[in-house]
Amino acid sequence: GTWPAGSPAARTIIQQCSRAKVKIKPALDGADAQWAEIQEGMVVYVCFFHGATEDVTHEMVIQLKLSTGCSVSVLDLPGNVLFIPQDSLLGEPVPKRRVQYKGGCEPWWGAQLLSNLVFTCRELVAGSVKCAKADVKVEQGVYGQKQEIVLNCVEPMTLLLEF
Repeated sequence: GTWPAGSPAARTIIQQCSRAKVKIKPALDGADAQWAEIQEGMVVYVCFFHGATEDVTHEMVIQLKLSTGCSVSVLDLPGNVLFIPQDSLLGEPVPKRRVQYKGGCEPWWGAQLLSNLVFTCRELVAGSVKCAKADVKVEQGVYGQKQEIVLNCVEPMTLLLEF
């Protein structure tokens, strides 16, 4: 089916952090859990709606702004980025104080879109001298698993963006 005009293809919540990590592998057979971790930068919670295409991931990377009193693009502000898939962002309020989660894309496609988003972001970072000097990292959680996170921030600046 066609996607209604004006409906978002993706929704993100961006949160500034001084340090953040997400568990990517649980502790198993005596081995420690593994985490994807960043210092100073931002956490980007992301969900994709049904009908989202690869185009949206390119648009997202270009538009990802961090509000620091003024909008600064990720590339101008050498900070790390941690992408965390978060399907709960699909939630829409319905009567009787309930929340309905619908309209998400197929899990295999969501995983592909997240992978594209991270790849595109890493490519842009790799091509930036400023990012290379600041040793910028782009990390991600594992799509489709529970997102166990630890987040430190001095001042939680949070921004909702739809694409």
